[in-house]
Amino acid sequence: MGNVGHEPEDDLAITYWIWTLYPLWRSTQKFLIAPTSYNFSMTIMSSAPFKFRVLTDTDPDDHTLPAFMVSTTRGFLPRQDPIISLPPEFNPLESILSRMPIKTASGTAGLLATCCLGETVLKELPNLTSAIDKYRHDLPLMNALYRDYSFLASAYLLEPCHERFMKGESYGLEPFVFQTCSASADHVTISAGFKPFMEYAGSYALFNYRLSDPALGLEYSNLRLIRAFEHGLDPESSEAGFVLVHIAMVRHSSTLVKGAVNMLNSCVSCNRDAFDASLKDLIEALENVNTVMNSMWSRSKPASYTSFRTFIFGITSQAMFPNGVIYEGVSDQPMSFRGESGANDSMIPLCDNLLEIEMPKTPLTEILNDFRSYRPGNHREFLEEVCSCARNNGLKNYALEDQVSAALYLRALDQVRDFRWRHWCFTREYILKRTSHPTATGGSPIVTWLPNQIQAVLSQMTDVSSHCISISGTNDIMETVRSQQQTLMKEALSDFADYVYKQQALRRPPGQAQAVPEDHDELDIIDKLDLVDKSSHIPLKTLLLNPAEENVKALTEYLQGRLAEGHGEALFDLGLEESGDSMNFSKEDWDNALSQLERAACGVNADCKVLMTRNVGGEVEVGPASPKDKGACGKLIIRRKPEAVDDVIETRIAVVGNVDAGKSTMLGVLVKGGLDDGRGKARVNLFRHKHEIESGRTSSVGMEIMGFDSKGEVVSSSVAGRKLTWEEIGRRSAKVIGFTDLAGHERYLRTTVFGLLSSEPNYCLLMVAANNGLIGMSKEHLGIALALNVPVMVVITKIDICPPQILEQTITQLTKILKSPGARKIPIFIRNREECINTATQFISRRICPVFQVSNVTGDNLDLVRTFLNILPHHGNYNADAALEFHVNDTFSVPFVGTVVSGVVKSGAIHTGDTILIGPDSIGQFMTTKVRSIERKRIQAPGCSAGQSASLALRNVRRKDVRKGMVVLHKPENNTQPKVYREFIAEVLILSHATTIKTKYQAMLHVGPISQTCAIIDIDRSYIRTGDRALVAFRFVQRPEYLTVGDRILFREGRTKGLGIVKSVGYDPKHPLNPEWQKEIAEGKRSVEGYQG
Repeated sequence: MGNVGHEPEDDLAITYWIWTLYPLWRSTQKFLIAPTSYNFSMTIMSSAPFKFRVLTDTDPDDHTLPAFMVSTTRGFLPRQDPIISLPPEFNPLESILSRMPIKTASGTAGLLATCCLGETVLKELPNLTSAIDKYRHDLPLMNALYRDYSFLASAYLLEPCHERFMKGESYGLEPFVFQTCSASADHVTISAGFKPFMEYAGSYALFNYRLSDPALGLEYSNLRLIRAFEHGLDPESSEAGFVLVHIAMVRHSSTLVKGAVNMLNSCVSCNRDAFDASLKDLIEALENVNTVMNSMWSRSKPASYTSFRTFIFGITSQAMFPNGVIYEGVSDQPMSFRGESGANDSMIPLCDNLLEIEMPKTPLTEILNDFRSYRPGNHREFLEEVCSCARNNGLKNYALEDQVSAALYLRALDQVRDFRWRHWCFTREYILKRTSHPTATGGSPIVTWLPNQIQAVLSQMTDVSSHCISISGTNDIMETVRSQQQTLMKEALSDFADYVYKQQALRRPPGQAQAVPEDHDELDIIDKLDLVDKSSHIPLKTLLLNPAEENVKALTEYLQGRLAEGHGEALFDLGLEESGDSMNFSKEDWDNALSQLERAACGVNADCKVLMTRNVGGEVEVGPASPKDKGACGKLIIRRKPEAVDDVIETRIAVVGNVDAGKSTMLGVLVKGGLDDGRGKARVNLFRHKHEIESGRTSSVGMEIMGFDSKGEVVSSSVAGRKLTWEEIGRRSAKVIGFTDLAGHERYLRTTVFGLLSSEPNYCLLMVAANNGLIGMSKEHLGIALALNVPVMVVITKIDICPPQILEQTITQLTKILKSPGARKIPIFIRNREECINTATQFISRRICPVFQVSNVTGDNLDLVRTFLNILPHHGNYNADAALEFHVNDTFSVPFVGTVVSGVVKSGAIHTGDTILIGPDSIGQFMTTKVRSIERKRIQAPGCSAGQSASLALRNVRRKDVRKGMVVLHKPENNTQPKVYREFIAEVLILSHATTIKTKYQAMLHVGPISQTCAIIDIDRSYIRTGDRALVAFRFVQRPEYLTVGDRILFREGRTKGLGIVKSVGYDPKHPLNPEWQKEIAEGKRSVEGYQG
């Protein structure tokens, strides 16, 4: 066998152990031709009765029988517990296997940790032909040898792939040739029933456990692994959990087998009572299997799966072995075998055959059929006879002839659905989110293969439900079916985030009807074809080059419109038509047009700044876009001079990232203008608390601002090192960037989530340390930003201290995550001024994600960040004409002023002297007060409007009477109190949760600045899981809140996260979401009197 680092000429010493697998399979095929060799095996008959004789006594001491034979006492587990210790003749094999795992039983690093397994096998493993020949009639021992040799073969074969994977590289191509020795093959007569490659039952899982205490039996806590690749010899490891949970599941297969056999027999004899009782046994067994399966979340961590997954890959359909593997001495043609896979288990295939679940005739189903050959021979025969007997006797039709039987049959299908859906959830969490390798270990295209099976079950459940629709519980089951059919067709997070974003545009205050979106696709077509009727107008080129007074006036009006559209600023392509075509300016034309544009800008009280030019020359020249491009052109920013603080353009950016990513340091450098000393000098002035200065870690929501004047220059002090006050920056700026510095440590996640939602950021700036990569809370923060649909930009910091190869790994990791299906971002790495300006121009698209690489110590690329922030376009939709709604995100008590609340104006406008209501308090009441004064960026202002942040000084209000999460409204003329609600209904998407979510589940819910514990009081189905989209009724635990239809919500508890949109406020217990509750109310079985949620 050739290998990376393995010399082919040294393979002669190991030809036997590799080839032992192939005769094992070959001789098995002969055994399967004559299944009647044992009087208790299946006798395949064409008649209807079920004739397969399932063992009732497994006779564990009989070593002449195969290890795997179906029984009513052990189900699909081996007849006896697996053999642990091999005879002394196999000590060399035992020695290598004990040293093979990445972490051995003694806790030391094993051969796979140092990638020395292949070399060790070549040196130490002798030819054990005579020893195998000595024990050839002991079939359980042959199974143990198959297990051990297959472990060694997979590790040997895939060791180079694992080495590459741990380096962050792809698995690579492995042109393996298995060299074999025909003399050794002649001595092998193993008949255990497996193919010459690692399989689920015979080696990796079902024949790979031992009992810590034989007296305690197959309890999970009593199970241990015999062989492992990674840390599996530690029972608490994820690899051990992965395998042992499967064993614990199959433990319940004895009841499954017994129920299936009795169902077939009672169907043949038309005994309805016995048939129903057997169906109940089948359902009970499946429920137990699913319960154990659900423990996988806690016993095998998703993040750890990929570290041992490499070693259980097969050959078939794997990119590592595009041409298969040649077994030298057997065939000159490449051979391929599927890898270890839980799909090879027999429990769910038994249910498929018994319940006659029809799989669609697709290539994906052909893969499912191929998996059947990767099971123990006796299991295969049993499943085939079950399938034959069920179809010949019409078991499905027999079940549907009676409503009760049909309902039980549907419940059995529901358990199969539950199993497959949970498997799909595992796949998404354990594999799709953590690796770009799209193929399962068994060689199936995992992204489509599993949904193919789920859809088949869901479809059959839909057909069956019509036969038992009047039976209690059917509607509940079918609600889940309909939900999951929809879920499979949706792209969870990204699509739902877009949906929420669109729904927010329909947001209306309580009492107002929600707006209905109108789609006019035919108008979009007209726009795309440029068929819109256009009134006659003067060409833009004429306006720029003809100095006539009417042209200057028309150009002034044109700029006025552009500035209004851009909220006080606009990017202007001088020398290009609106279509993007060149005006073919000469250098003289460029100068004249620039002069004309500056004259028009002066007429609207604005300044122009040239950002970059082509074919013009000068400091901002970037060169022609193509060799054929000869015309002079350039990009300018035109910004209005603010007449008052109200006219200052405001952009809010939330700064997030893992602890020690350099967030506060970066802001300190940007705001102060100097550089950091490498020891945190720049961040000190940003901290709010003594413990933050001492630890160097932000624990609160910090605020900083950065100003740009109308000419695009950074507003800074003329005295080196002096930091301007907020008032100085605000008075000298035409555009202010407000940074919300959020905590990166996990313990402050709630504070960070609050800051992200309450500050209503226009953009999110994710900081990633070059030497650490996207780790810890960085991924959490990115996920929240994506869920909130906030445009994201990334700054990679500390490039001055990061080795090049580590920086490259960080960039690769970041690119991979941003391009993943959940993010769907296009990363654009900004390396020069041209890329910076072009990307900022297009950043209004949420698909783009600019990435900067900077150093706060050397100053590398900081000028690109400042340029980008300067021309960053306005983002956000606010309605200044609507009723006032001001969200409070912080409170203060200022000497000689009184109580001050700060926040963001969600809609409308507020002015000094306005009479307002602020609330709700603990009982849902609002206080009446007046606005004493208003400040924006610590500058007195007469008022503020939608989209702006401000601080309001309130008259005659104590600080203890106000809190974060309150809302400020104008006092209505009729003096009525605004409506507040304790309950509301939201449409939610569960982004991640380990188990199921049911009623009474509690989580921390965030709605803008509101952060309060909520309980789920109703769901439109029995429960929801990861990926589910459902209508859920919530109830605030502490106090009622002011909510509006269209508000975006985010709830979390531990690692559980969900995103949603408020669909209605209030909750009527007489009309529950859960259809089963509706039925109970209609039947008088459920009371709504005295309802308390």
